[in-house]
Amino acid sequence: MPSTQRGSVVKRGNRWGARWYDEQGQRRFRGGFETKSAAREWLDSKVSDTEALRRGERPRPAEIPTVSVLIHNFLAAHQVDSATTTKLRYQLAHAKTAFGDRPIDRLTPFELDAWRAQLPARTRHHYFRAFRQVLAQAVTWRLIEHNPTDGIKNRRAVLDEDREIRPFADWAEVEAISAELHPRYETVPAVLVGTGLRPEELWGLERRDVDWNNGVLNIERVFTQGRLKPCKKSDLQRRRVPLREKVLEALEAMPRRLDTQVLFPAHDGGYVRHATFRLRHWTPALRAAGIEHRGVYATRHTFAAWGIRAGVQLFYLSRIMGTSVEMISQTYGHLVPDSEDYIRGVLDSYDVAASNP
Repeated sequence: MPSTQRGSVVKRGNRWGARWYDEQGQRRFRGGFETKSAAREWLDSKVSDTEALRRGERPRPAEIPTVSVLIHNFLAAHQVDSATTTKLRYQLAHAKTAFGDRPIDRLTPFELDAWRAQLPARTRHHYFRAFRQVLAQAVTWRLIEHNPTDGIKNRRAVLDEDREIRPFADWAEVEAISAELHPRYETVPAVLVGTGLRPEELWGLERRDVDWNNGVLNIERVFTQGRLKPCKKSDLQRRRVPLREKVLEALEAMPRRLDTQVLFPAHDGGYVRHATFRLRHWTPALRAAGIEHRGVYATRHTFAAWGIRAGVQLFYLSRIMGTSVEMISQTYGHLVPDSEDYIRGVLDSYDVAASNP
C-alpha cells in the first residue's frame, strides 16, 4: 500500500462505488453513488480524513470524546476565575442535557440550530455562545476539523422592551420600596437608583470605597456567584461614581456595623448573595409597596433613563455606568419619550443665543 493514496472510483451495475484503504491499512468499499462525480467527491473527503488520522492530526473514531467529556475537559483547562467557570458550567449544562452522550463529530449544524431555537429566548444567545466556544476549542485541539456551529447566526432575542426595561416613575416609588425593606437594606434602592451600579457591584462595596471628601464611590470589586472578584484595571467596570445629594444623605443615615468592612452586609456581616436578597427582600417589598414587579436591575435602568432626561451626555453616562456609549444608546435610547423635545429645545436655545450675542 503506498504511503499516500487517492483511492479509486469503480462502476457497479448502474451505480458507482469508492475504494480506499483506511487508517489501519484495511481495504474498504462504499457504494450506492448515482454519479461518478459524487463518488469521487465523497472519496476525496474520506481519503483526506484518513491521511489526517495517519499523521496524528485527527483522533481515531474511538478516541473522539462525547460532548460531556469535551465540556469537562474544556472547563478544566479554561484559565478564568472561579466565578466565570461556575457561570459557564451552568450555561453549558443545557448542551450536556441535549447532546451529552453524543460524540462531537456527530453533531450537525441542522440539529444545533434547531436546539438553539428551543432554548429560552432571554438566555439562548448566552447558552449557544458558550457551547460554540467549547466546540471552537475542540477544533483547536484537532478533535474535529470544523466547528459545526460556524455559520449559525446567534442573534440576541428582541424582547418586549416595555416588559424588560421599565424604569421607576419617580423617587416616591423608590422610597416606597425602601420603607418596606428590612432596615439593613432600606438604603439599597436609593443607592442603586442614584448611582446606576449593577447589583453585584453594590454587594462588593466596602466602607473604604466611599470617598466622603470628594463625594465619590470607588468601584474596585464585585461579589457574584458567591465569590468576590476584583475589577481589572483596564476594565470599564473599575471606575469612580459621583454621588448625588440623595445618595450621600442615604449613606450617612445608614447604621454602621463595627464587625465588618462590608458597606451593605448580610445578617452575619458577610457579603449579600443577590439571589437571596431578590427572593426574600426585594420581591416582597415591591409587593407590599403596591408597585408592579421589576427586577433589581430596574434600578440601573432608572438611573440611565433619568440621566438622559436630565441632559447627561451619553459619554459621561457610559463612564459613570461602566459600559460603552454604544450600549447606552442601544439599551436606553428608547426609554425617554420626550427626548426629541429636549434635543429640539437645546438646539433652539443655542440658535437664540447665537443670534443675540
